[in-house]
Amino acid sequence: MPQRLAPSTPQLPPGPRSPAWWQLVRFAGDPLGLLDECHHRYGDAFTLDIAGYGRFVMLSNPEAVREVFRADPETLHSGEANAMLTATVGRNSVLVLDGAPHARQRRVLVPPLKGERMRAFFDAMRSETLDAARACPLDSPFPALPMMRRITLRVILRTAMGLAPGPEMDRFERKMEAFLSNGRQRYALVLMTIVPINRLSGSRWVPLFRQLSDLDDDLSAVIAARRRGEGPTGGENVLDDLLAATHEDGSPLDDREVRDALITILIAGHETTALALAWALIDIVPRPEVVDRLADELTRVTGGAPPEADHLPALEYLDAAIRESLRISPVVPFVVRKTVRPFVAGGREYPPGVVLCPCSYLVHRRDELYPDPDQFRPERFLERKFGPHEWFPFGGGNRVCLGMPFSLYEMKTLLATLLGQVRLARPTGARSRARRYGLVLGPDDEARVIVRSSSR
Repeated sequence: MPQRLAPSTPQLPPGPRSPAWWQLVRFAGDPLGLLDECHHRYGDAFTLDIAGYGRFVMLSNPEAVREVFRADPETLHSGEANAMLTATVGRNSVLVLDGAPHARQRRVLVPPLKGERMRAFFDAMRSETLDAARACPLDSPFPALPMMRRITLRVILRTAMGLAPGPEMDRFERKMEAFLSNGRQRYALVLMTIVPINRLSGSRWVPLFRQLSDLDDDLSAVIAARRRGEGPTGGENVLDDLLAATHEDGSPLDDREVRDALITILIAGHETTALALAWALIDIVPRPEVVDRLADELTRVTGGAPPEADHLPALEYLDAAIRESLRISPVVPFVVRKTVRPFVAGGREYPPGVVLCPCSYLVHRRDELYPDPDQFRPERFLERKFGPHEWFPFGGGNRVCLGMPFSLYEMKTLLATLLGQVRLARPTGARSRARRYGLVLGPDDEARVIVRSSSR
């Protein structure tokens, strides 16, 4: 009998041949440089072999990205690809779930984070920004990123937990910042391959988990108090919404589900938005033509006063500037989908076990989509609309970030308030490069700016 040939294993796209450990170091230390270099050498699809994380196939052809975003969620798993996050956000977080469990948790979280509910959060966003603007030093360079972190952290504590300014909020602010500061190391991805993070979860010997445990104790106390009817109520914060929510069968969320949802919102709704705001200042402030057009729009819409919620829809150029900054200065340069079954994207079949990565950083620099892609031109977003496979700083498909409406609303409110109250400049010779703060990207100089006094 003739011998039957075994089916051939699909070939992955080409990629660097350097050792996996060195690719990990590059991936952690200079991710955008690595992406640019590989795209130039290998084209729209290339494979990175990252020690400790597996094979990542970067996709930058918009049609291949569209295919990934439209895929059956039972074929491509994002939660499985994000499994390393379980140690902090918990096993019930939408970030680490797939299939029906992910859809169930997502249905619970959608209502508090979109639509008219945003208006309930406007006053917190504006008042925290005004307080921060009044505290800025005059005529002396300072890093804007810590200020943005403080604003967005206080906003998320107010909107997610219903905390009012005072000792309790200050305590949570200190504990959140202490916890998050442990995860901002530039080479955190390398350290996580050396230290088995999921095995050490809950250890009091590891500062990250000791501080997370301390934070969890306070979150548990707040959840228990709210269940007893103590503290603020009335649906003006996400925690109360979660406690009132039910699954499709009518069962309420248990304490662990509420905790995992809450910690996910506190982390994801704070750090990434703060970094995006820092990038926006870097992109906007040094460009007089952009600053002048924003100033004219703010004066026309708000009359020179701090903005009101009703003003935001009319701030179209500000909205375009935010979207252009998110295009050109990524906080998260790609998203992940792990193949559970064979899957075809861009005309190539991928076997199970491969992490496909629609790469917003590279798609956002395609000349046919964004002519002169290195130029900061907010007008792009006034001249045409981009599809969800062409502009996707918040991911796409069934995994598009739940916090996208909240983040865009917050960025618009904060920047409208700040730029309407102070005159900003960048220090002479200032130049910001992307560096990792844990898993995300921010400016290496923490977005140094100067608030000019009115006499200059």
